[in-house]
Amino acid sequence: MSAILVAWVFIFAANAQEQLIHSHNDYSQPLPFYQAYAQQISSIEADIYITDKVDELLVAHQRNELANAPTLEESYINPIVSLFKLNNGRAWRGSDKIFVFLIDLKTPADPTLSILLKKLQKYPEVFDPAVNPFAVRVVISGNRPDADTFNDFPSIISFDGAHINYTPRQMERIYMISYNFALFSRWNGQGNLPEDDLKKINELITAAHSLGKPIRFWGSPDNPNAWRVFHEMGIDYINTDQPEVCALFFRLH
Repeated sequence: MSAILVAWVFIFAANAQEQLIHSHNDYSQPLPFYQAYAQQISSIEADIYITDKVDELLVAHQRNELANAPTLEESYINPIVSLFKLNNGRAWRGSDKIFVFLIDLKTPADPTLSILLKKLQKYPEVFDPAVNPFAVRVVISGNRPDADTFNDFPSIISFDGAHINYTPRQMERIYMISYNFALFSRWNGQGNLPEDDLKKINELITAAHSLGKPIRFWGSPDNPNAWRVFHEMGIDYINTDQPEVCALFFRLH
C-alpha cells in the first residue's frame, strides 16, 4: 500500500471519529451491543425495568415484552466488562475514545437506580471515571430522580439533561442535553431543513455548547440526508436506529 493511500485511509478514519453516533434503542438490533460496538459507536442506549425478582433488571422497550427480555447483565454489563479487560481498561484497544452507555429507566428511579448502582459498583475500573479516566460514562435518562438530588449520587453515573435550565451545581452532573426533535421541527429529513426550524435548533446547539455540554435530538429523521445536515449543524450525537449504516455513511463522507 502506498504512503499516499495509507495517509488517505487515516484521514478518513479520523474524520469518521469526529461525528459521535448514538445507537437509539440498541437492544432492538438483531445483535444488541455487538453490532454498534464493532463500529465504535460512541453511545449505546438500553431501556430497563425492575421486576418482581430481587435485584434483577430487564432490558425491553415495552412492559409486555418482559417475559422474554434479557437481563441487563447478560445483554450489556457482562460484555462491556469482558471487553474492558481484553482492551486494558479501555472501550477499544489502543483508543482514547470514550464510550457512553445511556440507560433509560422505565420504572421509577427509586428503587431502579439503586439496583443499577449495585451492579455497576462491582466494576469501578470499568464504570467509574474517578477510578479509570477511560471508563464507560453511564448516563441516566427516562425516570430520573429530582435534579436537586443529582449530587447525592456517586460519580459512577451522570444524567441526561432534558433542558438547559439547571442550576450550575445540577449541571455539573449532566453529561449531555437531549431534546425531542418533534418539539422544534416536523422535518422528515428530505431536502433542506426549514429556515425557521434551523434557527431554533441552532440556538439550542449554541446554548448547550456554551454550557460545555454535547447535544442530542431523539425522534429525529434517520436517513443519510438528515445525518449530513445534523453533522454540518454541529449536533454532537446523531441519534439513529441504523448504527451500522450511519457509521458507514460517515466513514465514506
